[in-house]
Amino acid sequence: MKALFISLCLSLLMILSSCEGRTGYLDEGQQNTVAMLTDVEWLVVYVDYSISNEQTFDDETNIYSFGRDTKGWTATGSLKDPSIKKDVRYFQWTFTTENYAVIYMAGNSTDGYWMIEKLTPDELWVVITASDPVLYPNQYKTYYKLKARKRQ
Repeated sequence: MKALFISLCLSLLMILSSCEGRTGYLDEGQQNTVAMLTDVEWLVVYVDYSISNEQTFDDETNIYSFGRDTKGWTATGSLKDPSIKKDVRYFQWTFTTENYAVIYMAGNSTDGYWMIEKLTPDELWVVITASDPVLYPNQYKTYYKLKARKRQ
């Protein structure tokens, strides 16, 4: 009887230790990434199209907004006037890597991947690609720099 009890306890211990303890939960780094990404609107201030063609924006620009519910929108707007938002289009988004370094967006004119190079409460630098940049690193890339603005 004692051997059966010990075998049962060891089996239970092995089963419980093999379970992933954080399924459905975010660690602190992931929570910080989500908070920085979703608490603001992101305004494009610089684009490098990888073919010796750079562009900076003084006023009219593209705006991106990511919701915590994995829904987002993009619009043409103004760096100076937060009330201007034209041609609003909606998309779904998700992280594709466990370290939350790659975002996949799908929707009206926003299909693609954003590989995060830098994310702070004030800045977002991304490399935009058509295919997953982790699986296909040698593809055409567009570099964006965005700045944060509090939501209106």
